[in-house]
Amino acid sequence: MLDELAELLDTAIYKEIAANAFYSAGQAKTQDPGARMLMRELAEEELKHSQWLKDFKEKGVPRPSWQPEKIADLMISEYLTGGDTLEGAGLQDTLTFAIKRELQAIDFYSRMMGVIRDEPARRVCQRLVREETRHKLRLEKLYDDMFYKEN
Repeated sequence: MLDELAELLDTAIYKEIAANAFYSAGQAKTQDPGARMLMRELAEEELKHSQWLKDFKEKGVPRPSWQPEKIADLMISEYLTGGDTLEGAGLQDTLTFAIKRELQAIDFYSRMMGVIRDEPARRVCQRLVREETRHKLRLEKLYDDMFYKEN
């Protein structure tokens, strides 16, 4: 496996494991049952991502069978404030925190795509950007459904 791709996969695996640990630990920092459930779900998703990346590293990166798709951006994250910590967070702050974290992941993998020369590594970055964008959209829709009130 090329060094650039191996380094990317190691970094991505580390980020997913760290996110899993962060959300797992965050469950103990709130009394809000909805926030705890959301963090548990997010921790499980991050664990699945790390396993997916480990499988890629061990078995090699197959040619993508998927086509890049346009994923909607509700742009809710551009207007959210708060959610800077999970300590004592309720559901709204937990969602805000998670949305911002997904946005950071999208930005990270997008920047990596701009500097990586290896085509398989670029495809992995592209897929990671797509997956993180899907998660951000899911969280933004949930936020919109729960907390947006029309006048």
